[in-house]
Amino acid sequence: MRLHCVGPILLSVVSGSYAIAQTHFEHPYATSADSEAHIRNATDNLIFTSVASLLQQWPNTRFRNGHTIVKAAVPVGTVLYHARGDQHVPLIPEWTGFNVEHSYLLCPTPECWMLTLVVEKPLNVIYFDGSSAANSYLGHQDSQDVVIWGRVRRDKMMAEWERIEEICKWGRQYNLDGFIRMEPGFEVMLCDFTKKTKLISSIHIMGAESRHPATKEDVASAFYQRQSMRMSRSLGAQPSEPPKPPPRRRLPQPLPPNWVGPLRDHQSVSIEGIQAAWWNSFYPGEVRARIDYTRLVSFYDPGYTSLLTAREGIPRNRHRLLNISTDDLQLAMSHLHSDLTREDDNTSGIDWSALTRAVTDRYTDRLYSMKATLAVSNVEKSNATLVATTIRRQVMVMLTPYLLYGALPSLFDGQDGRNASWVQPIAFHCQTSLTSGIVNETLTRSERLIKSAIEGVLHRICTSLTEIWVDAFTVTAASDKRAAELINLWRDKLEELMRWLDWPMWDTCRPSCPEEMFCYISTWPWGMSWTEEDVDTIDMTPRCIDRTTGDLGEPHSHPHVY
Repeated sequence: MRLHCVGPILLSVVSGSYAIAQTHFEHPYATSADSEAHIRNATDNLIFTSVASLLQQWPNTRFRNGHTIVKAAVPVGTVLYHARGDQHVPLIPEWTGFNVEHSYLLCPTPECWMLTLVVEKPLNVIYFDGSSAANSYLGHQDSQDVVIWGRVRRDKMMAEWERIEEICKWGRQYNLDGFIRMEPGFEVMLCDFTKKTKLISSIHIMGAESRHPATKEDVASAFYQRQSMRMSRSLGAQPSEPPKPPPRRRLPQPLPPNWVGPLRDHQSVSIEGIQAAWWNSFYPGEVRARIDYTRLVSFYDPGYTSLLTAREGIPRNRHRLLNISTDDLQLAMSHLHSDLTREDDNTSGIDWSALTRAVTDRYTDRLYSMKATLAVSNVEKSNATLVATTIRRQVMVMLTPYLLYGALPSLFDGQDGRNASWVQPIAFHCQTSLTSGIVNETLTRSERLIKSAIEGVLHRICTSLTEIWVDAFTVTAASDKRAAELINLWRDKLEELMRWLDWPMWDTCRPSCPEEMFCYISTWPWGMSWTEEDVDTIDMTPRCIDRTTGDLGEPHSHPHVY
């Protein structure tokens, strides 16, 4: 689905007089009949950001309710970690972490054994994006629920054993070895430890102190209750038995003879777990898994029309799969089935990750810088003509590869108003330069969806920039009053664009944190109650956190980017 943008363009004439003309920049595939509905329901931005954020910690923490299921592989030589209460390799499906710090978070007491495994043959897995390993009522597990049970199951929020067994059972028909999810970091739910992995070591290590961390008790309980469930099952409890409530104090670990000094405290364990997860904050993300973009299902696919209606007017942090229709779910599952059973690997070979990265590389910092230039406080400190001239230069930088020689406005022709058709070739080349050489017939369904999203995002960016360029072209000849009017128009247009794009790279700590701190947003189960039911109670303001003490700095005073 493409975005059709209709808006008034203020066209400057060379003489310095200005006439207002109603101009339509038509998307190549849009029609007047569907334009209004498309603007309301467009999902290009949602698909684009999801694809550009796969296996990256920060955006999948910010956009917790994942909407993507995609095939992936864990390559040979990858090391995985599994903490448990004994030295034995699990004989049932279990959890492993890419980072030992992540696995150590769940080290049981009184004994902690760390198993280290290496992948001997590539693991075939699927990846659920978002904070899909976070036990929550807020929708983090929706995509798993609809795959396993055909609907969102609130009653299965803590059913970890049932969840891993049901997903593994479902995955057998596709020869899947496991599943990747994310909580603080990325984990591999491994269905069979005896296939494709080899035990490197199983060592008895020192656990952390037995006291609860000095945080809300339910934060500690989230990990301990889940780990209690996992451990009780792995040690022989029946799956039908209800999990025992978490102990108010963990059992003390016997210290070895001649041990001196304290054990690691829980604050240290938590902070290091978060920091290890943050190694994969942004691109390229967790590289120990390889995404197959040709086999991807997005619940933002506009073909799933029941979800378009359910999302209308709803902010992204409240997007759920609760209202997916039976027909749309069957369609999504048929897409997933086709992706996972397709044997023909004669695909386009396009690196879609690099292509989305080319878009964000080119525009992320430049749009943010343009936003800063247009900030009211900055305009108040300068004369309007100077600010407008700066904007002209910034827009020209972004449009330079597409400023065709001779693509200029004609002299005023004496008619009432005039069109801005002279910028349409500029907009066209800006929108199509990255994808014009890609032939749809060579693409899978998933690739066509991604290509369409990239084109939709570029259409919106390039349309906005060329609309501003029409105004800015002769702004150096404008009066200070006229420049001020244009600045207000440009500010509104840019804010609308950035609000629609909603790229997570803009929502970080600015200015950046000092070296002794790192940037942090609430990460399950820290900074939120694991039984929370109102997402708006969770403070997602980026803040600097002390690497040693875990103390949070003050929320950054700069306003949100849009």
